[in-house]
Amino acid sequence: MLVSLRLSNYVLMEDCRIEFHPGLNALTGETGAGKSILVDALNLLVGERSSSESVRDTDREAIIEAAFELGPDTPVLEELQRLLDESGFPFEANTILIRRTLSPEGRNRIFLNHSQCLLKQLREVGDLLLDLHGQHEHQSLLRKSTYRSLLDRWGDYDAVLAEYRRVYSAWSQIRREMEELERNVREQKRREETLRRQIEEIDAANLREGEMEAVENRLQVIRHAERLQECCSAIVSSLCEGERGTSPILDELNRLESLLAEMARLDPSLHSLPNTWQSAVIALNELSRDLQSYAQSLEYDPAEQEHLQQRRFLLRDLMSKYGATIAEVLDFRNRIEEERHHLLLSEEEREQIQKKEQELREQLIRWGTTLHEKRSDAAKRISHRVTIELNHLGMEQSRFEIQVDYRCSAEGLEIGQTQPVVFGPWGADEIELLVSTIPDRPPRPLREVASGGEISRIMLALKCTFGEADPVPTMIFDEIDIGVGGKTAETVAERMASLARKKQVICVTHLPHIASRADRNLKVEKLEKDGRLISAVTPLSGKEREKELARMLGGEDSTASQRYARELLKASKR
Repeated sequence: MLVSLRLSNYVLMEDCRIEFHPGLNALTGETGAGKSILVDALNLLVGERSSSESVRDTDREAIIEAAFELGPDTPVLEELQRLLDESGFPFEANTILIRRTLSPEGRNRIFLNHSQCLLKQLREVGDLLLDLHGQHEHQSLLRKSTYRSLLDRWGDYDAVLAEYRRVYSAWSQIRREMEELERNVREQKRREETLRRQIEEIDAANLREGEMEAVENRLQVIRHAERLQECCSAIVSSLCEGERGTSPILDELNRLESLLAEMARLDPSLHSLPNTWQSAVIALNELSRDLQSYAQSLEYDPAEQEHLQQRRFLLRDLMSKYGATIAEVLDFRNRIEEERHHLLLSEEEREQIQKKEQELREQLIRWGTTLHEKRSDAAKRISHRVTIELNHLGMEQSRFEIQVDYRCSAEGLEIGQTQPVVFGPWGADEIELLVSTIPDRPPRPLREVASGGEISRIMLALKCTFGEADPVPTMIFDEIDIGVGGKTAETVAERMASLARKKQVICVTHLPHIASRADRNLKVEKLEKDGRLISAVTPLSGKEREKELARMLGGEDSTASQRYARELLKASKR
């Protein structure tokens, strides 16, 4: 609830501190005394834009400051805690301090629990603390965005709404997955086709690790085959055939072997030399045979060379695309095969997601339709009760209606309506508050036809109907009693007092019936100080309060007015 309000250098307020109590707080005073200044200040504290024209003395800034205290059972406490935590504002002992400073140059600063904040953040917090009703912009009944929550807080279908929101959340998630897949499907198909072609190209080459080196070596042999044959022929000739009449090397070695054998006989220490000599001769014989065989292998078909050159060209082409070596090309092929397999699985996953989306869509439509029916039923019951309340509050010919229609758009879902229906986080419904204040006139949107005083009475009727369903702890009514008198005034006062038993109510009023029922009566009056007019706020009690009620009744010096004032105060205590 609102505990205190301080205004310094603001319009007619020089330095004023006002304390509010639980229950009904009545702000009374002559027309033009400055009651609207207090309401304007509270509007600033819940996020309305400021103006430098509100600064009283241009040599210093204006200050508007308020303190709120929330009990542990306050319905908005948890949401407020979450909001402050997300924004990084301290929140201790369930206390909220809001402070705005206005400079003569038009600059202003906002502080929330001593930390500077943005206007948007102040509005989010303010919407949870105060609900203002009167001839001001900050009126929840004039904001269509509030209608759905207003209806849902009263309607007895929390389980249906919770199940709808669960299904909607799941459906939205899978829709996002589908959209992501749809965005990628063409690219995936192109990618899969590219991978398929690359795999086929590599597989068609029938690659083997080390093949490139083998091809290069074979081509080198073919290029030098003639010289290799010449070398082989020369060596073999020297070993076996000899040149220019000379003995072959092997024949000469065999002749020399007899000399080595003789040496071994003459010197037993040389007995191993013949064996060594013989091994060398055998090795040379084997070498001769190998060279002859190698020389025969050097004969090649030119087609082989052409084939090897083409093969080398193919291998180099593949290596230029997919890897520096054949091993790297094969490794690349295995990797892209894995990727292609994953892409093919994605297509299967897409089909599964589409099937799941269809199942969730059917659930969404079913729960959304049920929620629509529940809301429509609740809207009819509320409309009837609010209409009755309005009749009690002096709007006898008025008719109130909460209209629940499907939100339609070509981008919605087909559910059997004339147009596709759009489903959102809170359902598929457009909620509109309609009112007719003139007999036989069809109801029109509330924000288009109701005056400030009528809006306040409609809100009072709604609040009396909704009872404790509205979580905002403090309500402010500005001149709810415009055009009200007689028996209706008593009814308005009774309803206001009843509402104040459930939450804090601050009411700017000209009705003594309301003021007499207040738990705290604050009088706003103009005074002259140092030759300047200022507005002051004084809490009233006892004779001063009785005197104020008499003034409101038409004459503070009138004996009849004073007597009636006492009777009102006495009746309010019963």
